[in-house]
Amino acid sequence: MQPDSGRSLFALLQDHTLRASWKTQILKPLQSLFSGGAFTPILDECRAIHQQVLRGRVWVALHMHAGDGNVHTNIPVNSDNYAMLQTAHEAVARIMALARSLGGVISGEHGIGITKLEFLTDAELQPFADYKARVDPEGRFNKGKLLRAPASADGRSSDLSAAYTPSFGLMGHESLIMQRSDIGAISDSIKDCLRCGKCKPVCATHVPRANLLYSPRNKILATSLLIEAFLYEEQTSRGISVQHWEDFEDVSDHCTVCHKCLSPCPVKIDFGDVTMNMRNLLRKMGKQSFRPGKAAAMTFLNATHPPTIKLMRSAMVGIGFKAQRLAHGLLKPAARAQTAAPRATLGPAPLKEQVIHFINKKMPGGLPKKTARALLDIEDKDYVPIIRDPQATTADTEAVFYFPGCGSERLFSQVGLATQAMLWHAGVQTVLPPGYLCCGYPQRGGGQFDKAEKMITDNRVLFHRVANTLNYLDIKTVVVSCGTCYDQLQGYQFEDIFPGCRIVDIHEYLLEKGITLPTDPANPGAGYLYHDPCHSPMKLQEPMKTVTALLGPNVLKNERCCGESGTLGVTRPDISTQIRFRKEEELRKDEAALRRLRASGPAGGAAAQANVKILTSCPSCLQGLLRYEDDLAGGLLEADYIVIEMARLILGENWLPDYVARANAGGIERVLV
Repeated sequence: MQPDSGRSLFALLQDHTLRASWKTQILKPLQSLFSGGAFTPILDECRAIHQQVLRGRVWVALHMHAGDGNVHTNIPVNSDNYAMLQTAHEAVARIMALARSLGGVISGEHGIGITKLEFLTDAELQPFADYKARVDPEGRFNKGKLLRAPASADGRSSDLSAAYTPSFGLMGHESLIMQRSDIGAISDSIKDCLRCGKCKPVCATHVPRANLLYSPRNKILATSLLIEAFLYEEQTSRGISVQHWEDFEDVSDHCTVCHKCLSPCPVKIDFGDVTMNMRNLLRKMGKQSFRPGKAAAMTFLNATHPPTIKLMRSAMVGIGFKAQRLAHGLLKPAARAQTAAPRATLGPAPLKEQVIHFINKKMPGGLPKKTARALLDIEDKDYVPIIRDPQATTADTEAVFYFPGCGSERLFSQVGLATQAMLWHAGVQTVLPPGYLCCGYPQRGGGQFDKAEKMITDNRVLFHRVANTLNYLDIKTVVVSCGTCYDQLQGYQFEDIFPGCRIVDIHEYLLEKGITLPTDPANPGAGYLYHDPCHSPMKLQEPMKTVTALLGPNVLKNERCCGESGTLGVTRPDISTQIRFRKEEELRKDEAALRRLRASGPAGGAAAQANVKILTSCPSCLQGLLRYEDDLAGGLLEADYIVIEMARLILGENWLPDYVARANAGGIERVLV
């Protein structure tokens, strides 16, 4: 059949004068023509050709700036499809020509990129080139951008006109690295990033005056580029550059896994989860660097044998912390210079500099000599301890299951003991897990997914045994004193272990019981700073509502990450220094505000001159905050836990030895599990 133009239908379809529906006008007739199993390969090949055509079809994505003077040519391409690349390039040329013909100019709100450079005339570029030569004669800023340089001796252009533009086109099933790793899932989890930058203000590692580069948006861009480089080298060479793996690890190091970037993200990318997957990939590929500090910390957290824990604690706290504090005193001038103006880094700092980073803020001293379990003689993993006041409880009294976690039990044992003491004061029975346990979050956060999954499974099996053994206790509440433990335990499905139970932070539980802080008679005008952890354990309401209800109205929230972030302070102290730089600024600002608040109170100037106390609800943050002890302008910074402050003011200054004595005097029942 010939149309009126004299051209065949096929020719009109080829130049897109006519359109045909693949599903209704082509596929269905083909299925009728090639019916039967013998013709299935033909239809399959037709479908495959159609998919190839779709994959190579060029679309121009016009978004955000329609008609405001900026020409955006966002054209997604597959870099392994040469024809598609050429079609896209031709489309750009047509768009630019159209813009010129309509009286427009080649412009963009972020400047001119690689794509638009070739469409600018020499006359348009010359004023910028002259200015650049005057202010940046060595060409250090945005090297090659907006400059049309002559070819080098080898015939290559020295500008960016021949730069390789990355895409995810190489991510086919043929890629060997895709088949043997989790890199495909990582790329898929970040592919929807809009590059809007809404994640930057909340990111702990994005510190503009200390390090501008490592915002979640920039880390997503870097991760995308590195994945493309992995796949490109996998298909075009004999292996992946070691430098690529080092850069990949550097990106994953610059994350505290706080998950705060998730809330403002329009497409809900959680770079904390991405980071953990990146670290897991590095471990599985054997590319994760060995860091002695991290290895020691993980050995301490993984240990369950009491003598091993005692030995590790003596080595780390008794010797390591003291040595670090001594080094801090000796190298204080260098440390002060470093913390006053941290150097922006790209990759890990040199070893000598890392040593200064490690000691520039001293570790806490005066920690308890023994763990909470050692003080109560409940280290035996074959027994479930039930702690209760025999004078005030019966078998029918409310029972709670308290999971102390590593930080509240092994390191800052006063936190776990204060929690137990306040539960004793609340008149409930406290069931503890048998033996030393870790929830598995530190392992998962460090990329040890296999270790974390085994630990979680073992713990859940053990807790089921505990529930069966103590089925006469109607446990409806699981209490925690650590936010990371809370986040990890949410996946334990405790509602199946203790039917109908819930997980709640100790501070919210005490507020439910009506237990709040009385006014300190020695300091009636006292107020506090409160540091809400990145992993806040207070979930029932906005944390500051709970804090002010417990402590009184004179509480100011202190923003920003403390910089400790689990093992970050010992594995990448250079990153911690940059984070602490921002935190120290916030502390100084809030110190002044708190002193003004105190001065307006009944105690007046006397209260204003007292040391500032900052409270938190995370063991890792407690360690981090204790390192700012000497950094305030008007006095010392005293860091502590809310539940410890409550125990001190409600139970008395000697609350810890008094509680240990009462518990050991008939207040502990040990049930064989």
